[in-house]
Amino acid sequence: MTEKCEIKLKKSSILLAEDEEQLRNSFKKVLLLYVEKVYTASDGEEALEQYKKYNPDILITDLKMPKLNGLDLIKIIRKENEDIPIIVTSAFTDQNFLLESIKLSLVEYVVKPIREANLSKLLEDCANRLFKNSKMVVELEDNSLYDYNNKTFIYKNETILLTSKEVEFLEILLAHRGNLVTKHKIEDKLYIYEEAPPSALKNLVFKLRKKLNNNIIKTVSKLGYMIN
Repeated sequence: MTEKCEIKLKKSSILLAEDEEQLRNSFKKVLLLYVEKVYTASDGEEALEQYKKYNPDILITDLKMPKLNGLDLIKIIRKENEDIPIIVTSAFTDQNFLLESIKLSLVEYVVKPIREANLSKLLEDCANRLFKNSKMVVELEDNSLYDYNNKTFIYKNETILLTSKEVEFLEILLAHRGNLVTKHKIEDKLYIYEEAPPSALKNLVFKLRKKLNNNIIKTVSKLGYMIN
């Protein structure tokens, strides 16, 4: 699993709907190795209540459950949330469900038990969907990302830590993405409460470009900077 996916999952929550208590408890322990929080439910109705209460990032649900089965649970959730990654688990292959599942945009339909190697890949797929759907993670050029939540830059699956000034500078440019931001405007925002030498911004950009190891920061005719 890539580092960016591990970081994303560590700040995410899962709702696990499973009617077998022993399996539910053991599966929860494994999932907590990957994510911050796991909410559990023993039937479909409880799962729906937990979903409405906690708004989890990922749903893992059994297919055959009391009160409300997995298929009906997913249909209800999909009416209001088209993006949440969903994994369905079952003790057997249900051909009718497989036909229905095409419409439900699942991450995967998996026959139990799930081996940990397969689980890791499934959760990585969920994390990538969360990245795609999250408004707090933006895609940049050269397959790079900026994560607003963690204030980090991700390039070629490597997480690059930034200083507070580098974060401020990047977020100023991203707030005006595609447009020139003048040096004067940037300096006014970055150094509003401190005295800074004339070369401060130039040195900041030089060090940041070297750290990011790509060319997402564009210089515009010595007037200022921009990010496409």
